Amino acid sequence: MRKSTFTLLTIIFFTLAAQPLLASRQEQAAPATETPVEKDALEPLSGKWFLKKGDTPIYYYQDGDRLVDLFSYHTQDSNEDGIDNIRLRHDEKFLIMESQGYPNHPTAIFPNSDNPNSIRVQQFTFRLPLEPILADEVTRLPMGPIGTAMNGVVFFNPFEIEGMNAVEGYTEVWLDSCCGHPQQTGVYHYHKYPTCVKSPYKDDGNQHSPVIGFAFDGFPVYGPYEADGTMAKDLTGHQALDGCNGHRDDARGYHYHVTPGRFPYIIGGYAGLVETSNNPGLRRKSTGLVVDNTQAGERHKAIIKTVRPGTVTSGSIHRIEFELTPENATRRKLPVGPPTWMQIGPVEATKISREGNIVTGEFEFPAETSLGVWFDCHLEFGENASPMVLKRNDVLRVVDK
Repeated sequence: MRKSTFTLLTIIFFTLAAQPLLASRQEQAAPATETPVEKDALEPLSGKWFLKKGDTPIYYYQDGDRLVDLFSYHTQDSNEDGIDNIRLRHDEKFLIMESQGYPNHPTAIFPNSDNPNSIRVQQFTFRLPLEPILADEVTRLPMGPIGTAMNGVVFFNPFEIEGMNAVEGYTEVWLDSCCGHPQQTGVYHYHKYPTCVKSPYKDDGNQHSPVIGFAFDGFPVYGPYEADGTMAKDLTGHQALDGCNGHRDDARGYHYHVTPGRFPYIIGGYAGLVETSNNPGLRRKSTGLVVDNTQAGERHKAIIKTVRPGTVTSGSIHRIEFELTPENATRRKLPVGPPTWMQIGPVEATKISREGNIVTGEFEFPAETSLGVWFDCHLEFGENASPMVLKRNDVLRVVDK
């Protein structure tokens, strides 16, 4: 896996700015897997939480009929500063996560031609209620962090700093192919379903999705599937998701689901009592659901015109073609030569070539790749510290052989 190439000028800049020099590509550990455990071997905490004591304590969560270790996979030291990405402890009321907010999956190079910000290590401390409680009214989502994925990277609400829908705005270059980007202070974050975050078990669309994180009211955020072949966003009647993107079932109680391609994407408000220490904006009590403000009008013409094929199989190597729109149709100058790096969802290209307006990449989609959801693609041109990027959303999905 290639890591970012920085020029000497870039290194000097970051050193003088007293900021850590962060590689944008991250080496990932082995895929997350379930480790069977007997409940009798665990100490019950509160709610659905259990603790396995030892030199390295492990926190388990009761996910339906499974006891799952949500966090052990994500405790690696991704930025190699001697500190794990996340550290966990608890008290009587909270699971306490100390997080560097640093992604443990490949990312785009930042800054780039469409984002001037850099990813920086953070010092977050989040308190997640062990026993979440539904509230009488919905708490409005603040700007900034609204919850956390299991890797300690934060969820943001659906809007960017100027108030535009960050997912469905006039351009597709807001986010990299792992659905994240950094804001002005270097906080890398997700506005929609983070398809690169590893789960305790494969999200194959044949069962209820696994937990991918938690909102700041303590309720879990699950992947997109409710059951075999059914996404939660497509449920109707008494099972339908509410405006917060949540609902209740007998196995899990109240919980949220991400809704790929449908506002509010992660959550639309807090259904539960919120721990206000997690974001200063929560101390200014405000109620109500977020409302989509996507404006009607023509979006920027996508430079990536088509991606072929649109469906591939897991556990296989595939050649993917990206057709670029001619310059006279987009009024944007096309980059010269082949991309220096390409990614679809969590998978990076191993071979790259270009003939005219056709770019070809070779991708190996691991067996544990999430199935059925649409992945974004991201292409970079140039080895400098701020490459030109091309982006397109929802271009490819992976299915079983």
